Amino acid sequence: MVKPKEKPADRALNPTSIDLGEYVINPYSGCVFGCLYCYVRNNKSVMKRREAWGSYVEARTNIPLLLERELKEKKPGQVLLGSTTECFQPAERKYRLTGQILEILNKLRVKYVIMTRSPMICEYIPLLEKGCCTAIYFTANMFARSLKKKLEPGSPGFRERFKAINRLLEAGLPVIPYFSPLLPSVSLWETAFRNFPAAEKLEMECLNFNLPTIRAIIAAVLSEHPGLKALYEKMAIDASFFIQTWDKIEDDVQTASKKANKQVRFHRHAPGDFYRNTYNAKDA
Repeated sequence: MVKPKEKPADRALNPTSIDLGEYVINPYSGCVFGCLYCYVRNNKSVMKRREAWGSYVEARTNIPLLLERELKEKKPGQVLLGSTTECFQPAERKYRLTGQILEILNKLRVKYVIMTRSPMICEYIPLLEKGCCTAIYFTANMFARSLKKKLEPGSPGFRERFKAINRLLEAGLPVIPYFSPLLPSVSLWETAFRNFPAAEKLEMECLNFNLPTIRAIIAAVLSEHPGLKALYEKMAIDASFFIQTWDKIEDDVQTASKKANKQVRFHRHAPGDFYRNTYNAKDA
């Protein structure tokens, strides 16, 4: 078990290129979930550290003290919580920084969006019901537990996440089940349409083959599904085949969404394209 450390922050609000808020708040540094396909592990500041991603977490204990003053100075219309960390990871049970942040945002009537994959968020439903939360992007997926141990060694189980998403939906909160990353011929994406009956909208993000860790990701997948070697290796080197494969998957997803009477948004990555951070961009 990772023991959290404490490290004061220079500021609470940081500019973000993600189009879900004018600023982002990250109450922790690091994340014990340690997902192999996490974008954050490739940040320059993370790569400079000696500790491996997933092996450390630091609590930015002064964030609540800084936040109220900065909000009054900058007056953002909306902020994002959790772009480079998990706000509801185990350290939150001790420090309750995210809970304090939610209380401040609610008090000042600042709208906020949350990114998470942690069922712990359900403990904060009373705070989330105050009306300032505009969206919760809750990351889910579904594939074999043995593969999950290799790709998401410290994250909560998929079924636990499904239950948490439905609990938030039942509370009337603006939850978007975010099925990510979609692993070709591995992720059981069909479960997203039948396991969230109250969700009107879902989003899915394809596996980004441009990640620096893509070879390790593919190796993990092939260790469990050796029969997919030709598919994954060809997708990694053949741009035309890459596009055709995602075209077919997207067509199948859209067909399934119509049958389930649900809206779905499909996020794709072109060959050589890292990520555009365009959650609010209009669909083509």
